[in-house]
Amino acid sequence: MIYINRFTDSVATCGVYCEKTHAHTATKASFSQQIDDFFSKLFSTADFPARWHCGNWTDFHGWLYIVSDLSIWAAYFAIPILLLKLVRKRKDLPFHKIFLLFVAFILLCGTTHLIDAGIFWWPAYRFSALVRFITGLVSIFSVYALNRIIPLAVNIRTVKDLEDEIEKRREVEEKLAASEFLLSEAGRISRVGGWETDLTTDKRTWSNTVYDIFEIPHNIDLDKLELTDYFFGSNLTKAQNALREAIENNTRWDHELQMKTARGNVIWVRSTGEPLLDENGNVVKLRGIFMDIDRYKQTEFALNKSLELTSLNNQQLKNFTHILSHNIRNHASNMALISSLVDTDNLDANNKELFDKMSNVSAALNDTLEHLSEAIRIKDTVIQREVLNIGIELKKVLDIFQSDLNFNNAKIELQLDVEMISFPRIYLESILTNLISNAIKYRDTQRPLLITIKTYKNDKLETVLECVDNGVGIDLKLHGQKIFGLYKTFHDRKDAHGVGLFLVKTQVESQGGKIEVESIPGSGSTFKIIF
Repeated sequence: MIYINRFTDSVATCGVYCEKTHAHTATKASFSQQIDDFFSKLFSTADFPARWHCGNWTDFHGWLYIVSDLSIWAAYFAIPILLLKLVRKRKDLPFHKIFLLFVAFILLCGTTHLIDAGIFWWPAYRFSALVRFITGLVSIFSVYALNRIIPLAVNIRTVKDLEDEIEKRREVEEKLAASEFLLSEAGRISRVGGWETDLTTDKRTWSNTVYDIFEIPHNIDLDKLELTDYFFGSNLTKAQNALREAIENNTRWDHELQMKTARGNVIWVRSTGEPLLDENGNVVKLRGIFMDIDRYKQTEFALNKSLELTSLNNQQLKNFTHILSHNIRNHASNMALISSLVDTDNLDANNKELFDKMSNVSAALNDTLEHLSEAIRIKDTVIQREVLNIGIELKKVLDIFQSDLNFNNAKIELQLDVEMISFPRIYLESILTNLISNAIKYRDTQRPLLITIKTYKNDKLETVLECVDNGVGIDLKLHGQKIFGLYKTFHDRKDAHGVGLFLVKTQVESQGGKIEVESIPGSGSTFKIIF
């Protein structure tokens, strides 16, 4: 009954207040006066009753309202604290400012609920209206800001996207680590390392292999190293000049130098480098590779020494060959000359027969020495090349054999796809003469002789001269290994000396070319001169 009386009094009080307020507003003030009155009485509670005294409140209803508002306020104040903590710890969060705007919006919303709960005792309705107005403005700005960032937020990668990217990066890092390991191992095995010097900070960076070449620990302070500690004499001068030229004139270098390692070993190294420029064209870095080439240099020195000895031996052998050839030819010529002075008519039959055999041996010896001398001369003599027309040179040779060709009813077919060639004229004439002579000499008497001469470019764009005949052919299984040997013959002919193909091969190879043969007994032969 007491509770009801307290509530009844509240109703009466609120009713009396409302009547007074209505009577007061009968003489309405201007808008500017209302604003002045509002802010001058912002925290005044004289014109309003506490909420407990205005309305039909029960204790349960009132405290339910108050506890709910306080709970909302507590949550609204806790959320901004957590957001601020997150923003402070994660300064890389996107939309940093929108988080701060949300913090202000939530704090103001919580403040409205706190004031609403306090009005039950402190009816500061003007202050409550001002806070709500500010909350409304901040809410509108929040909506506007959120609307602007939505397109950007939509494009933000999802957690799934980030997980996929992390997985891809992990795979790439594994591949990079494997590649780095292989590269490092390749550098270690081949003794090749990289280096870089930043000229603006004087910082040096070396790969592990460079440390190993210098034979110094990997943790040594590179700033304390000096060229003079490891390079000496002209090697030091060359290294210093290379660095200076690179910095001053933007030039690269590639030098082979001798150095003395930290353990006192003298080795050969290859140093290459180049300058790196900034946007203004100034040299800011030097970068290059450092390679241990000591074993290669030692091999090179050994080869050079071997080549020198070989050259010396070859020269001595050539001198000996020339002396021997000259002396033997003199003796052979003297024997032939003396033989020509002998009057065979005064010899008896037995002596005459022996003397004829000796004369034949002497003549054969002279021929052999002449052929050997010609081969030696070809190998030793450097003959200038000429740009020749193959067709013209071939016509000259065919004119020489015209009577033999006509006598044997020979047919000549020419397919000269390549007309010009750079080759010594005397050698080309000799090669053509020997090939055509052999085709005539080793013809098949059972059919008309056909000689086909071609010139063309092969797959390697080399010029090829091909001579094809339909003669008796050669058994390459039996004679293939000795076909170009001196005095090697393959048919029972008295006029076969085994010199022509030997000279052809010698002449071709003296100019860096080669000769190939294809032949089947009874079907003819094909000789290919590859220039």
